[in-house]
Amino acid sequence: MAKATSTVPDPADLDEADALFGANTDVDDLGDGDFSDADDLLDEVEEDDAEGWNPTERGEQISGVIVKVGQTRSDFAPPGTDPMVPTVTIQNSEGKWRVIGFASVLRKEMEAIIDNGSCKVGNLFAAKYWGEKPIKKGPFAGKNYKHYSVIAKARTAKKG
Repeated sequence: MAKATSTVPDPADLDEADALFGANTDVDDLGDGDFSDADDLLDEVEEDDAEGWNPTERGEQISGVIVKVGQTRSDFAPPGTDPMVPTVTIQNSEGKWRVIGFASVLRKEMEAIIDNGSCKVGNLFAAKYWGEKPIKKGPFAGKNYKHYSVIAKARTAKKG
């Protein structure tokens, strides 16, 4: 793997813009110029080659072993709300799949299993899409929403 090259900046190269944006102008804080530990970190970076799971038909489902739990930013978050949505990447016999909580029900279901501690690397994960259903009460009564269910739990030892 190619190593990144780094040099300690010359204080003469730091300009007014650096000072305006709070750039660290104290080159002594950069250490001795040995950045090998940062270069070693590059060896741990892996490409996320998971396919996104995007069900469109009632009854579509997915399950597998959790390999990553994280968040991604939604460009469609209403103003004033947290734009970060949960993501769970799983591995199954068909490959790697990423489930992203863009739909509000899926987001809430995923947040619940993350918060209760059951959604963690090595555990099992399953999601089902139940199709669109009408909202029964409130200001949006009669409008459809996308209905999902998810579950995560620890793997059990196989008998035999």
